[in-house]
Amino acid sequence: MASPAAPRPGRWTRLGAALHHSARILLLPWPRYTFDDLAAVQDCLDGPAFSRAARALRDDDDGRRVLRVSPRLGIPSVDWPALSALPIDSLGYNLWHHFHSNGLLEEVPLGPPVVCWDADTECAKDRYRATHDLRHVLLGLGVSGPEEVALQAFQCAQLFQKLSALIVVFGALKHSLADGAGGWLLRTLPRAWRAGRRARFVLTMPVEQMWEMRLVDARAAWGVVPVGAVYPVAARHPDARPLAPGGAVGPLSALAG
Repeated sequence: MASPAAPRPGRWTRLGAALHHSARILLLPWPRYTFDDLAAVQDCLDGPAFSRAARALRDDDDGRRVLRVSPRLGIPSVDWPALSALPIDSLGYNLWHHFHSNGLLEEVPLGPPVVCWDADTECAKDRYRATHDLRHVLLGLGVSGPEEVALQAFQCAQLFQKLSALIVVFGALKHSLADGAGGWLLRTLPRAWRAGRRARFVLTMPVEQMWEMRLVDARAAWGVVPVGAVYPVAARHPDARPLAPGGAVGPLSALAG
Protein backbone atom coordinates (compact mmCIF):
# COMPACT_ATOMS: atom_id res chain seq x y z
CA MET A 1 0.00 0.00 0.00
CA ALA A 2 1.18 3.52 -0.70
CA SER A 3 2.77 5.47 2.11
CA PRO A 4 0.61 7.89 4.12
CA ALA A 5 -0.05 11.21 2.47
CA ALA A 6 2.43 13.99 3.11
CA PRO A 7 1.27 17.57 3.71
CA ARG A 8 0.10 18.96 0.39
CA PRO A 9 1.31 22.27 -1.05
CA GLY A 10 -1.26 25.05 -1.20
CA ARG A 11 -3.63 25.48 -4.14
CA TRP A 12 -1.66 28.34 -5.69
CA THR A 13 1.62 26.47 -5.35
CA ARG A 14 0.08 23.46 -7.09
CA LEU A 15 -1.37 25.66 -9.83
CA GLY A 16 1.98 27.35 -10.43
CA ALA A 17 3.77 24.00 -10.66
CA ALA A 18 1.11 22.63 -13.00
CA LEU A 19 1.40 25.65 -15.32
CA HIS A 20 5.21 25.46 -15.34
CA HIS A 21 5.33 21.78 -16.27
CA SER A 22 2.41 22.12 -18.73
CA ALA A 23 4.32 24.84 -20.59
CA ARG A 24 7.37 22.55 -20.85
CA ILE A 25 5.21 19.73 -22.28
CA LEU A 26 3.52 22.04 -24.77
CA LEU A 27 6.55 24.01 -25.95
CA LEU A 28 9.41 21.52 -25.83
CA PRO A 29 9.88 18.47 -28.08
CA TRP A 30 10.30 15.05 -26.48
CA PRO A 31 12.66 14.18 -24.78
CA ARG A 32 13.45 17.75 -23.64
CA TYR A 33 10.35 17.47 -21.53
CA THR A 34 10.26 14.32 -19.40
CA PHE A 35 7.98 11.91 -17.59
CA ASP A 36 8.62 13.98 -14.47
CA ASP A 37 6.85 16.91 -16.17
CA LEU A 38 3.83 14.73 -16.97
CA ALA A 39 3.79 13.25 -13.47
CA ALA A 40 4.04 16.69 -11.86
CA VAL A 41 1.02 18.00 -13.77
CA GLN A 42 -0.92 14.88 -12.89
CA ASP A 43 0.07 15.07 -9.22
CA CYS A 44 -1.04 18.71 -9.01
CA LEU A 45 -4.30 18.49 -10.93
CA ASP A 46 -5.70 14.99 -10.76
CA GLY A 47 -5.79 13.87 -7.15
CA PRO A 48 -9.63 14.01 -7.19
CA ALA A 49 -9.69 11.88 -10.34
CA PHE A 50 -7.57 9.18 -8.72
CA SER A 51 -9.74 9.35 -5.61
CA ARG A 52 -12.64 8.43 -7.91
CA ALA A 53 -10.50 5.66 -9.39
CA ALA A 54 -9.84 4.32 -5.89
CA ARG A 55 -13.59 4.27 -5.21
CA ALA A 56 -14.14 2.38 -8.47
CA LEU A 57 -11.52 -0.17 -7.39
CA ARG A 58 -13.20 -0.57 -4.01
CA ASP A 59 -16.53 -1.24 -5.76
CA ASP A 60 -15.11 -4.02 -7.97
CA ASP A 61 -14.05 -7.54 -6.96
CA ASP A 62 -10.85 -7.42 -9.00
CA GLY A 63 -10.26 -3.82 -7.95
CA ARG A 64 -10.46 -4.64 -4.26
CA ARG A 65 -7.74 -7.23 -4.74
CA VAL A 66 -5.56 -4.61 -6.44
CA LEU A 67 -5.99 -2.30 -3.46
CA ARG A 68 -5.46 -5.10 -0.95
CA VAL A 69 -2.38 -6.66 -2.55
CA SER A 70 -1.08 -3.46 -4.20
CA PRO A 71 0.93 -5.46 -6.78
CA ARG A 72 3.92 -3.83 -8.44
CA LEU A 73 3.29 -4.14 -12.17
CA GLY A 74 6.54 -2.80 -13.53
CA ILE A 75 9.55 -3.56 -15.67
CA PRO A 76 11.50 -5.54 -13.01
CA SER A 77 8.48 -7.52 -11.76
CA VAL A 78 7.35 -9.14 -15.03
CA ASP A 79 9.01 -12.18 -16.66
CA TRP A 80 9.33 -10.58 -20.09
CA PRO A 81 11.20 -13.47 -21.80
CA ALA A 82 8.40 -15.82 -20.72
CA LEU A 83 5.79 -13.48 -22.19
CA SER A 84 7.72 -13.45 -25.47
CA ALA A 85 7.27 -17.25 -25.67
CA LEU A 86 3.46 -17.02 -25.60
CA PRO A 87 1.27 -17.38 -28.71
CA ILE A 88 1.33 -14.36 -30.99
CA ASP A 89 -2.33 -13.57 -30.39
CA SER A 90 -2.06 -13.55 -26.57
CA LEU A 91 -2.30 -10.47 -24.38
CA GLY A 92 1.07 -11.24 -22.79
CA TYR A 93 2.93 -11.64 -26.09
CA ASN A 94 1.53 -8.42 -27.53
CA LEU A 95 2.41 -6.50 -24.38
CA TRP A 96 5.97 -7.87 -24.60
CA HIS A 97 6.11 -6.95 -28.29
CA HIS A 98 4.96 -3.40 -27.47
CA PHE A 99 7.61 -2.90 -24.79
CA HIS A 100 10.42 -4.63 -26.69
CA SER A 101 9.89 -3.14 -30.13
CA ASN A 102 9.49 0.38 -28.74
CA GLY A 103 12.56 0.20 -26.48
CA LEU A 104 10.54 0.48 -23.28
CA LEU A 105 12.09 -2.37 -21.28
CA GLU A 106 14.02 -0.04 -19.02
CA GLU A 107 12.32 1.38 -15.97
CA VAL A 108 12.00 5.15 -15.94
CA PRO A 109 12.53 6.43 -12.38
CA LEU A 110 10.39 9.39 -11.37
CA GLY A 111 11.50 12.10 -8.99
CA PRO A 112 9.69 12.73 -5.69
CA PRO A 113 6.01 13.51 -6.29
CA VAL A 114 4.96 17.14 -6.21
CA VAL A 115 1.85 16.12 -4.24
CA CYS A 116 1.03 12.99 -2.22
CA TRP A 117 -2.62 12.08 -1.69
CA ASP A 118 -4.15 9.44 0.62
CA ALA A 119 -2.95 5.83 0.46
CA ASP A 120 -5.76 4.40 -1.72
CA THR A 121 -5.53 7.35 -4.11
CA GLU A 122 -1.77 6.89 -4.44
CA CYS A 123 -2.27 3.15 -5.05
CA ALA A 124 -4.81 3.87 -7.80
CA LYS A 125 -2.49 6.47 -9.33
CA ASP A 126 0.49 4.09 -9.32
CA ARG A 127 -1.58 1.30 -10.86
CA TYR A 128 -2.96 3.67 -13.49
CA ARG A 129 0.53 4.75 -14.53
CA ALA A 130 1.81 1.16 -14.54
CA THR A 131 -0.97 0.03 -16.91
CA HIS A 132 -0.59 2.90 -19.40
CA ASP A 133 1.02 0.73 -22.07
CA LEU A 134 -1.54 -2.02 -21.51
CA ARG A 135 -4.12 0.47 -22.79
CA HIS A 136 -2.00 1.07 -25.90
CA VAL A 137 -2.17 -2.66 -26.65
CA LEU A 138 -5.88 -3.00 -25.86
CA LEU A 139 -6.66 -0.10 -28.20
CA GLY A 140 -4.29 -1.29 -30.94
CA LEU A 141 -2.29 1.94 -30.80
CA GLY A 142 1.43 2.53 -31.23
CA VAL A 143 3.46 5.23 -29.52
CA SER A 144 3.46 8.09 -32.02
CA GLY A 145 2.34 11.51 -30.84
CA PRO A 146 -1.09 11.37 -32.54
CA GLU A 147 -1.69 7.84 -31.21
CA GLU A 148 -0.86 9.04 -27.69
CA VAL A 149 -3.45 11.81 -28.07
CA ALA A 150 -6.04 9.23 -29.14
CA LEU A 151 -5.19 7.09 -26.11
CA GLN A 152 -5.72 10.09 -23.86
CA ALA A 153 -9.22 10.56 -25.30
CA PHE A 154 -10.03 6.98 -24.27
CA GLN A 155 -8.52 7.54 -20.83
CA CYS A 156 -10.37 10.82 -20.36
CA ALA A 157 -13.67 9.09 -21.18
CA GLN A 158 -12.93 6.34 -18.65
CA LEU A 159 -11.66 8.63 -15.88
CA PHE A 160 -11.87 12.35 -16.54
CA GLN A 161 -8.50 13.91 -15.74
CA LYS A 162 -7.37 17.46 -16.37
CA LEU A 163 -4.02 16.21 -17.71
CA SER A 164 -5.70 13.93 -20.26
CA ALA A 165 -8.03 16.75 -21.33
CA LEU A 166 -5.07 19.11 -21.80
CA ILE A 167 -3.19 16.53 -23.86
CA VAL A 168 -6.23 15.89 -26.06
CA VAL A 169 -6.85 19.59 -26.75
CA PHE A 170 -3.31 20.91 -27.07
CA GLY A 171 -1.79 17.65 -28.32
CA ALA A 172 -4.34 17.45 -31.12
CA LEU A 173 -3.52 21.03 -32.10
CA LYS A 174 0.23 20.43 -31.87
CA HIS A 175 0.22 17.26 -33.96
CA SER A 176 -2.25 18.64 -36.48
CA LEU A 177 0.09 21.53 -37.18
CA ALA A 178 3.44 19.75 -36.78
CA ASP A 179 2.65 16.30 -38.21
CA GLY A 180 -0.32 16.91 -40.50
CA ALA A 181 -2.32 14.41 -38.42
CA GLY A 182 -5.45 16.54 -38.20
CA GLY A 183 -7.56 14.32 -40.43
CA TRP A 184 -6.59 11.13 -38.60
CA LEU A 185 -7.25 12.74 -35.22
CA LEU A 186 -10.60 14.11 -36.37
CA ARG A 187 -11.68 10.59 -37.27
CA THR A 188 -10.07 8.76 -34.35
CA LEU A 189 -10.67 10.95 -31.30
CA PRO A 190 -14.47 10.49 -31.30
CA ARG A 191 -14.02 6.73 -31.72
CA ALA A 192 -11.54 6.61 -28.83
CA TRP A 193 -13.90 8.62 -26.62
CA ARG A 194 -16.84 6.31 -27.39
CA ALA A 195 -14.64 3.26 -26.75
CA GLY A 196 -13.70 4.63 -23.33
CA ARG A 197 -17.30 5.38 -22.39
CA ARG A 198 -18.52 1.91 -23.37
CA ALA A 199 -15.70 -0.19 -21.91
CA ARG A 200 -15.45 -1.50 -18.38
CA PHE A 201 -12.95 0.49 -16.29
CA VAL A 202 -9.64 -0.96 -17.49
CA LEU A 203 -7.87 -0.20 -14.21
CA THR A 204 -9.78 -3.13 -12.65
CA MET A 205 -8.27 -5.61 -15.13
CA PRO A 206 -6.19 -8.27 -13.28
CA VAL A 207 -3.70 -8.33 -16.12
CA GLU A 208 -1.20 -10.46 -14.20
CA GLN A 209 -3.72 -13.32 -14.40
CA MET A 210 -4.50 -12.78 -18.08
CA TRP A 211 -1.17 -13.12 -19.89
CA GLU A 212 -2.20 -16.28 -21.75
CA MET A 213 -5.63 -15.01 -22.75
CA ARG A 214 -6.06 -14.07 -26.40
CA LEU A 215 -5.96 -10.32 -26.85
CA VAL A 216 -9.30 -10.38 -28.64
CA ASP A 217 -10.84 -12.20 -25.67
CA ALA A 218 -9.33 -9.78 -23.15
CA ARG A 219 -10.80 -6.90 -25.13
CA ALA A 220 -14.19 -8.60 -25.23
CA ALA A 221 -14.14 -9.30 -21.48
CA TRP A 222 -13.70 -5.59 -20.73
CA GLY A 223 -15.74 -4.35 -23.69
CA VAL A 224 -12.81 -2.55 -25.30
CA VAL A 225 -13.25 -1.75 -29.00
CA PRO A 226 -9.82 -1.04 -30.59
CA VAL A 227 -9.35 2.16 -32.57
CA GLY A 228 -6.04 1.14 -34.16
CA ALA A 229 -4.69 -1.98 -35.86
CA VAL A 230 -1.15 -2.21 -34.43
CA TYR A 231 -2.09 -5.06 -32.05
CA PRO A 232 -2.37 -8.00 -32.27
CA VAL A 233 0.81 -8.07 -34.33
CA ALA A 234 0.92 -9.95 -37.62
CA ALA A 235 4.26 -11.76 -37.13
CA ARG A 236 6.46 -12.91 -34.26
CA HIS A 237 9.40 -10.67 -33.48
CA PRO A 238 12.78 -12.29 -34.29
CA ASP A 239 13.91 -11.63 -30.70
CA ALA A 240 10.97 -13.53 -29.20
CA ARG A 241 11.63 -16.85 -27.53
CA PRO A 242 10.36 -20.00 -29.28
CA LEU A 243 6.68 -20.64 -28.67
CA ALA A 244 6.21 -22.40 -25.34
CA PRO A 245 4.51 -25.84 -25.44
CA GLY A 246 0.81 -25.18 -25.09
CA GLY A 247 1.50 -21.49 -24.66
CA ALA A 248 1.85 -21.91 -20.88
CA VAL A 249 4.22 -19.70 -18.92
CA GLY A 250 3.67 -20.87 -15.38
CA PRO A 251 2.72 -18.89 -12.28
CA LEU A 252 3.48 -15.33 -13.36
CA SER A 253 0.56 -13.73 -11.55
CA ALA A 254 1.44 -11.17 -8.88
CA LEU A 255 -2.22 -11.35 -7.80
CA ALA A 256 -2.46 -15.10 -7.34
CA GLY A 257 -3.64 -16.47 -4.06
